[in-house]
Formats: sequence, structure tokens, C-alpha cells
Amino acid sequence: MTLLTQAQELLQQTPYTLQTCREFAKLEQQAKGEEANQIAELLPALIAGLDQQTHMQAFEEGLV
Repeated sequence: MTLLTQAQELLQQTPYTLQTCREFAKLEQQAKGEEANQIAELLPALIAGLDQQTHMQAFEEGLV
């Protein structure tokens, strides 16, 4: 399974939590080249699905 596929599957699991953000960031860091770009393009979908408190915590941790 590619890292992109893992990121896409991660985004299908709602609601998004701080752990979701951590796992997404880990996948994004592991990816290289075009796959990294494709995963980065999914970040707005993750951010849009976060509640305000989780978004703030993820921002403070540098995840989003």
C-alpha cells in the first residue's frame, strides 16, 4: 500500500482527531517527490474536517 493510499484511507476515518493529524503528518514526511505533493494536496480536506479545538492543538504541534 502506498503512502498516498494510506493518507486517503486515513481521511475516510472520521471524526478527525489529533492522532489523525499526527499520522497524516508522519505519512507526509515519509513520502518523496510526487507522492509527497499529492499527500500535501489532501491537507486542506483534513483541516476542513477538524473541530476548532483539535485544529488549534494540531496547529500548536506544527501538524497543520
